[in-house]
Amino acid sequence: MVIRAQKAAADYPPACHIEPEDGVTRLVISGDWTLPLLNRIQEITAKIGPLPQGGRKEIDLGGLGALDTAGAMLLTSLRRGAGAAVFVNADPDHRILLEEVGRATERPPLPPPWRQPFVDFIKGFLITATAIERDAIRLTAFLGEASAALARVVATPSRFRVTALFHHIQQTGLNAVPIISLVCFLIGGVIMQQGARQLRNFGAEPLSIDMLAILALREVGVVLAAVMVAGRSASAFTAQIGTMKMREEIDAMRTLGIDPIETLVVPRILALIVALPLLVFLADIMCLVGGAAMAKIYLELDIPVYLERLNAAVDAKHFYVGLIKAPFAALVIGLVGCLEGMSVAGSAESVGTQVTTAVVKAIFLVLVLDGVFAIFLSASGF
Repeated sequence: MVIRAQKAAADYPPACHIEPEDGVTRLVISGDWTLPLLNRIQEITAKIGPLPQGGRKEIDLGGLGALDTAGAMLLTSLRRGAGAAVFVNADPDHRILLEEVGRATERPPLPPPWRQPFVDFIKGFLITATAIERDAIRLTAFLGEASAALARVVATPSRFRVTALFHHIQQTGLNAVPIISLVCFLIGGVIMQQGARQLRNFGAEPLSIDMLAILALREVGVVLAAVMVAGRSASAFTAQIGTMKMREEIDAMRTLGIDPIETLVVPRILALIVALPLLVFLADIMCLVGGAAMAKIYLELDIPVYLERLNAAVDAKHFYVGLIKAPFAALVIGLVGCLEGMSVAGSAESVGTQVTTAVVKAIFLVLVLDGVFAIFLSASGF
């Protein structure tokens, strides 16, 4: 908004000069003080410099032409820099604008919000607890939907998509064999080397084979395989289903009378339940192979001696303990990946967010599930 004094001439350049009088220092303003002339106005005011100290100071606006908010802010800054200067001979409309700008610029900044660390901690804890509860309810409800869809498929076998099942077994199981084999081989070798190094101080280096065998079969194999599958498959499921959700393909399936749970979710979950126990078996073998390589290099043990010690150290129950966890971990990974895919809001950003969420939740739940099973089976004597 530009306010022009009726008594002033139209469209003439800004000017500013000092007229000293007896006991009064008067700063005379003339011309248009508007945004297009802002750079020129700043050059003019910079040449004037600070007003003399002491005495009365006035800013004469009698010759002021057009004035907008930018010019009013400059005049208000001049008045503050001059100390107790007052505006004189101002047009009524100009005075109103200057008063409004002065009130707005003199408003004190808001104080920073008062923070209470303990209250913030409790608030964050409650928010997290509520989110966990909400996710648990959603996951349980989705498990119910998947179970109902599986029951319908069992009741009507012709509705089951065998091709999709084998496709996902290949994607989640067979394609994961190289990376799981390499990682488990390396981890088995590291456990063997570190165990032998620490037990050497007690003259019990052969016991490192016992430690590796029990750890690999009960915990390390299943955890590594499940975490790798969670990172690969949960993200893939979420991205695939989420992209279909974003493109409204799932809505089109429902319109055609095709159940998305039966078509997209059930084959993926069943494929994981089939593939993950096999991957756990592979992970156990590769951990033991890595331990054998390190025993040959670090302990200078022959492979027959290693196998004999391994056979004496472990029972079949250790293998079964790790294998029992695999189907449950597969169920959790499949449910989380498909649920987060179904939760995509319809944009590419949402797909990325849900993929990240799926991986984090799947790995977290796999570790929690492993801990619960480990405590329960150990307390049960297994």
